[in-house]
Amino acid sequence: AEDLFDLIEKFAGYGFNKSHSAAYAMITFQTAYLKTHYPAEFFAGLLSTEIHNMDKIELYSNEAKNNGIDILPPNVSNSEKGFSVFRKAGKKKILFGLGAIKGVGEKAIESIIEAREEKQFEDLNDFISRIDTSKVNKRVLESLIKSGALNDFEDPVVLLNNVENILDWLKKSQAKQQTA
Repeated sequence: AEDLFDLIEKFAGYGFNKSHSAAYAMITFQTAYLKTHYPAEFFAGLLSTEIHNMDKIELYSNEAKNNGIDILPPNVSNSEKGFSVFRKAGKKKILFGLGAIKGVGEKAIESIIEAREEKQFEDLNDFISRIDTSKVNKRVLESLIKSGALNDFEDPVVLLNNVENILDWLKKSQAKQQTA
């Protein structure tokens, strides 16, 4: 029994660490392969895992840029909840995820993506008329404007100066639809 215990004790000193080292080596190999052969997808996935950590997003964004991958600003017409790969001018780029915009919650993102799945947003009026004001409120709209997610529709300064007017128009429009 003592000889058996001595063998177990000896193995415990390195066996557990060795198995973990082998597992980490495999993960490292797979990660290196993905980073080398699918860099845009790799960084999009990496950024998505840290979607609520702005320090990590900045760190990984800078590394992606150093690897020649552009990161496009968020866009309500194309962005997903997480970071995604977007082909523009024949080159893969990373599209900033709506979930990483401070002040934009899950329900608002789901509402935007759901409205967009029916049909792409044509302009600001189309976007405003199709979103749910119970989910996309003033705070969310301001966050989207400040992040650049609505830049395709209008100048951000103009949008910020007219947030109240936009929301008033939206509420009146939705009230008309409910009475019709």
